[in-house]
Amino acid sequence: MKYEKYVDNIPCRDKVCRALWGIVSLIIFKPFAGRLFNPGRIFVLRCFGANIAVGGQVYSSALIPAPWNLDLGIRSTIGPHVRLHIGKVRIGNKVTISQYSYLCTGSHEITSRNLPYFSKPIVIEDFAWVAADAFIASGVTIGEGAVVGARAVVTKDVPPDSIFFWGGAARKIVNRFNDLKEIEKYNQMLEGDLFCGEYCAPK
Repeated sequence: MKYEKYVDNIPCRDKVCRALWGIVSLIIFKPFAGRLFNPGRIFVLRCFGANIAVGGQVYSSALIPAPWNLDLGIRSTIGPHVRLHIGKVRIGNKVTISQYSYLCTGSHEITSRNLPYFSKPIVIEDFAWVAADAFIASGVTIGEGAVVGARAVVTKDVPPDSIFFWGGAARKIVNRFNDLKEIEKYNQMLEGDLFCGEYCAPK
């Protein structure tokens, strides 16, 4: 059996830019935690090509390896210890990406034994919420007003105004913002056992 050498298809220029940003971020981005320094952090990200609208917030502990591939909308937040990948991430207006979530734009082609790298953009539309420790795979779009539950693994698009939770498929919430019974059921699921109830997959 022939064992071919892995072919790295990430451009050298991209690697150099990310290395430079990594050094700069350690000096003038990561050390400056707290809301007081948010304008400064936003300024630094913009200097490295990030497109950040008015009111955007990015925590100092967030990992943003390629700021030039980040679009962040009006009054949107990238929370503590959130990780982005090196590909394009478009985050709409009034969006929250909660702590420890991972937006992974990259993957490897499994139909080849050499597993070549590829990248697809992730889009988070307006008013969406990605809850703590969620994983969003490459090429996924989170629809407007959708909620991705804590520790969910999302590999396919989530429809607008729906809730995607760990262990189950996306569930459409009819009149999500007005149907108090549906909202109450979901809140009870969050407060209770994530492995039981109407919103959870069978054991």
